[in-house]
Amino acid sequence: MDSVSRMPLPDTVSPEDAPLALTAFQRRIWLAELIDPDVRNHVPLAWEVAGRLDPGRLSAALGRLVAGHEILRTRFVEDDNGLSVQLREPWLPQLELLDLRETSSGTMDWLDASVRRPFDLESGQLLRAALGDLGDDRQVLLLCLHHMVIDGESVPLLLAELDRHYTTPDRPRPVVQYRQFAAYQQQQRDTDAWNTDLLYWESALRGASPDTPLPEPEQPEPNGAFQISLPAGLLDSLQKVQSERRVSWFMVAATALAVTLHRWTGLDDVTFGSPTANRDQPPFTEVLGPCLNTVVLRSRVDSESTLLDALMQMRDQALDALEHQSVEFDDVVTRLKPTRRFGRTPYTNVTLNMNLLDDHAAVLDGTQLTPVLDDSLRSNYAKFGLTMTMAQRDGRLIALMAHRGDQLSASHARELADEFADVLTRFPQDLNKPVVSPEPGRRQDRGVSEGA
Repeated sequence: MDSVSRMPLPDTVSPEDAPLALTAFQRRIWLAELIDPDVRNHVPLAWEVAGRLDPGRLSAALGRLVAGHEILRTRFVEDDNGLSVQLREPWLPQLELLDLRETSSGTMDWLDASVRRPFDLESGQLLRAALGDLGDDRQVLLLCLHHMVIDGESVPLLLAELDRHYTTPDRPRPVVQYRQFAAYQQQQRDTDAWNTDLLYWESALRGASPDTPLPEPEQPEPNGAFQISLPAGLLDSLQKVQSERRVSWFMVAATALAVTLHRWTGLDDVTFGSPTANRDQPPFTEVLGPCLNTVVLRSRVDSESTLLDALMQMRDQALDALEHQSVEFDDVVTRLKPTRRFGRTPYTNVTLNMNLLDDHAAVLDGTQLTPVLDDSLRSNYAKFGLTMTMAQRDGRLIALMAHRGDQLSASHARELADEFADVLTRFPQDLNKPVVSPEPGRRQDRGVSEGA
């Protein structure tokens, strides 16, 4: 193992006294780590490089990337005044050089170690990088960043900026800084639109249970993650439903998850969360940093409800949620004051994620970057009791389930995944069938207690 760290630091592109603000998303995950030091909000990224990247040029490009984007040199400080953010001087990430020609697990070993090793939030150095030699004129580019400084929507921009700094370092351009997004978010508070949205969420979630119960194992198990087997051609079979009912495939997937939860828990009222990108304002479509919010989807059924009823209800829920997402999820929780349980996020301990973090192919100096990441690594950073991740790739639907082993056993996770896959596969022909399963006692059989 070697490293490249001898290149000169680039000059700063912004004043050191720039006003900085902490977004609600950043505050939430920061507090989560303060409460539970074992929590890791890391974002591991890996791409196989079809060609050769020059380590010196790549190292310099990383340094210019950090200098140009303030979020990559922002310090998160806990002091007598609480939680605050400060801008530090530009710094040069250490580029580790790895010889992976004789090992098949070297890529995952580096990513796994990076995910397990905590970041020092006060350092302002929340980016790790490595370049591995795979032999046969192939390399692998490895990055690990803290979620405080990046989200899935930022990854294509990060790669595009890295390519710009690698290929044309003498052509600087102004960029939108994350502090501008944070300031805009603060300005929206207590406006008429903000208060209207807050009233909507207060009404939409009134009476909802903050926790969707999962059958906890008798003894905590390791976290787990696995891909759910879905049949080929499923996306095509769902397109007729989408066009006839004017729904997106997200709405179909959300309905399938809701129906699975209804049948699994035996409850007629369930909630789950879904992350959304707060990038609808033109200045922030290309800002590097986490521009995320979480919306809550609620599904209520009775003994007469059909799958089509649940789908139409979910369609309305999803559209309303997007229309009223100017209020941060944290403000909704503060207003509702739900009962909290350690290790569980109210209303969203089950989460539906429609974006794969590693689904970002790109080109760097003319070389093709193909994303690589395996399921075992995902299990290391499972943050919710249950996370269902879906993507559309090469004309196919891909589904991945991750779960916390202290909240859901591996066997129950597999059962739930099988039921979800069955609901989704049979969706078109089951529209007029009831949501509630005719089988009695399903909830009790799986060990979900009324007090869970």
